Amino acid sequence: MGVALTPARSLAFPVSLIAALACALPSWGHAQSGAPVSGTVTERDGQPLSGVVVAVQGLGISVATSPTGRYVLPGVPAGQHVLRFYRIGYAQYQVTVDVTAGTSATADAVLDPQPVELGNVVIEGVSRAPDRMIDAAAAVQVVQPAVGEPLSITGQVPLALARVPGLDIAQASLTDFNINARGFNTTFSRKVLVLQDGRDLATGLVGEQIWGALSQPLEDLGRIEVIRGPASALYGPNAFNGVISITTLPARDVVGTKLTLGGGELGTGRADLRHAGVWFHDRLGYRVNVGYTRSDDWTRSRTSKDSADWKREYAPATPTPPLSTKPDSLPLIGQTKDSVTGQAVGTPDPLVTVYGSARLEYYTANRSVLTLEGGTARADNSVAIGGSGRNQRPRALRPWVRLAWDADGSGVSAWYSGLSLPIVRLISGERSFDNESVWHLEGRTSRMFHGDAGRVVVGASVQDNHVNTGGTLLRPANDDRSDQYYGAFAQLEYGVRHLRVIGAVRWDDSNLFPTQLSPKGAVVFTPVKNHALHLTVDRAFLALLPPALFKADPAGHGKEDLTAIENQLRGDPSVGPALTTVPTGTLFTNSAAVPDSSFGNPHLVPQTVTSYEVGYKGQIGRRVFITLDAYDAHIENFATSPLPVGTTGVNPDFKPWTAPPEVPAGSRADVEAAVLSALAARGPAVQNGLTRLADGTTAIVLSYGNAGTVDEWGLELGSSVSLTSGLTFSGAYTWYNFAIRQNITGNVLAANTPRNKGTLALDYVGRQVTLGVDARIVAGYPWSSGIWVGYIPPSQTVNLDAGYRINPHIRAQAIATNLLDQRRFQVYGGAVIGRRVLVAATSTF
Repeated sequence: MGVALTPARSLAFPVSLIAALACALPSWGHAQSGAPVSGTVTERDGQPLSGVVVAVQGLGISVATSPTGRYVLPGVPAGQHVLRFYRIGYAQYQVTVDVTAGTSATADAVLDPQPVELGNVVIEGVSRAPDRMIDAAAAVQVVQPAVGEPLSITGQVPLALARVPGLDIAQASLTDFNINARGFNTTFSRKVLVLQDGRDLATGLVGEQIWGALSQPLEDLGRIEVIRGPASALYGPNAFNGVISITTLPARDVVGTKLTLGGGELGTGRADLRHAGVWFHDRLGYRVNVGYTRSDDWTRSRTSKDSADWKREYAPATPTPPLSTKPDSLPLIGQTKDSVTGQAVGTPDPLVTVYGSARLEYYTANRSVLTLEGGTARADNSVAIGGSGRNQRPRALRPWVRLAWDADGSGVSAWYSGLSLPIVRLISGERSFDNESVWHLEGRTSRMFHGDAGRVVVGASVQDNHVNTGGTLLRPANDDRSDQYYGAFAQLEYGVRHLRVIGAVRWDDSNLFPTQLSPKGAVVFTPVKNHALHLTVDRAFLALLPPALFKADPAGHGKEDLTAIENQLRGDPSVGPALTTVPTGTLFTNSAAVPDSSFGNPHLVPQTVTSYEVGYKGQIGRRVFITLDAYDAHIENFATSPLPVGTTGVNPDFKPWTAPPEVPAGSRADVEAAVLSALAARGPAVQNGLTRLADGTTAIVLSYGNAGTVDEWGLELGSSVSLTSGLTFSGAYTWYNFAIRQNITGNVLAANTPRNKGTLALDYVGRQVTLGVDARIVAGYPWSSGIWVGYIPPSQTVNLDAGYRINPHIRAQAIATNLLDQRRFQVYGGAVIGRRVLVAATSTF
């Protein structure tokens, strides 16, 4: 995702690393000559407060309070220092402390509850540099840890995003989620870039996020910034409809040991252990975690020959029986198939995930941080839905490593992400494999100028994706491949009084797509304090992936018997005489078994979007925050699903079928026209897909193409009201519409997005008790993606969570997702999602 680094730039990372360590060593020695500072943080009534960050101003030293409200800063240098105490939901507090070498000092603090002023929350995702959320030139929302923590026992990270306006959170099985923003969803959408501490969570082959194979639980993922709208100007490929940026908690903010045990419906069991601490006078932090989850799934086998099992599965969710598709060849792992009826017998094996990670952080005196971390996850038996059917994954292995240096305004990071993934296609029984590794190096810096009036942000990155499918998904000549991505970006902004002007551009290149320029322009107008309007214009693009370019499935859908068509033509008095010299059964090379094939298209170009957005953010007092965003977007060059190639021209490598050479030259055109007419009875895929391969043999070929121009527009509203210091009401509403301006016959362009959707939520966070309830309301809408064509009924999903702190060290929690057990499917062809009630207990010490 970036431009190739020059040798000098490539050396920036080790040089920066050495410089950071060199700067840190003197401060380490200085800290050893200091003394410890300790104390207790409480509320007004004397109750201890855990998770309060205590920082020594200007020294880069900090630690979080324990469950009893205690903290210890062991190596504060001698002298007078300011300690700052802060925790979300409480007013910040600071105190001055005098430290004498060799003598311990005490500094206690009392924090008062205070509603969170969301407009003043500092974010970094929109500009890749710090901004108040209210000043950001994009539609952006922050999901705080307090929202995600109750959901952690579910193991379903995407559920934490359900309250964000403009997002579609479509669930197809327990762990298979499809997250999209602003329309044109599919069974497998990759239009929102998902990052964890800057590391792309997508796979290199097909660009999906395997949500069931994360190596950390949701409560350790910290906060999540969700940017809606094109963002390629700063993030490059696949930031098409937005960016989800996850920032994990540093080790020194979670010092101590945490053990969570939980379980409940669907045979769910979960165990998670985390330990974190600081060494060497708070200069070195570490964190390790391991976990295990086990659960059944809502996914059912669909192997019965009469498709009755699929009809029974969907009966509670819709009065309309699902449209017939070919029954799956294989049942789920753990089941067998009755040889007579095809019905699945037995119990599917459960979904099992084992995960773990470790992190080491070095904090320098100049507030820069050096981080080395890594982890892995193993997920067994998950099911994911694709355009051509459902796939089961017996075992996915997902290792990763990250090394990063971050300072004020600058950073360098290098990371690796791997994947070992066997795949079983349930519809055909075919097996494939994806073995891949992704290496990424990136550097960025930001600088202020002319006081605080101007800022420039620049960066560059290089990435190598290696994929090997063992010839199961890609052509042998194009398999076991390494693809490179290069990019560089710059953003310049300048503000005068109430107006700030922003311009950005990114250059991207790859051996998989032609050079792309992604510009951005924005104006932010702040007429009065805490109220801002922004007008933004963005362009973004989707990277082309190896399967779309190089897929090779010579008989992916079996073979067609065209013998009857050949016999019909031989008996036709107008063209029959011209076929007498063609050997019987060879009009279509082997008329009894014509391969039904699928191939990639190396001539594809990236899909692009240009978006115009106007938005308002307003903080009304300390208690009310409102966002309102409207957009109009223009999308071009849709990458189609596989279409027949013979007569459509979607792939220039395949031409209309031609008569065999034995047919006289004067009759060839008549024979070809008669064949095309006779094939109409077999459907458009056969009629329009008939072609000849490079070796001259006949085949029915489907391939990808670029087709379609669409305009889409919408409105997104979000609000949060702090009724008291602990009680918050929030709501969101999204309206969406679109118009297809240009398309080709046979290409289905479906928004797969509801016209209206919204959420309402009420949350209470007290010292001992937490309660939360939310309702997500989604209108019904038609769905069309690959073989899955039908109607998704409206849904009203209610979730409820409750927590109780038994003592400073033990907390009990319960959550019910889909509390009312409203059986619905969120992706046509996906599983019918039901209720799930879970309980857990967490011990911290």
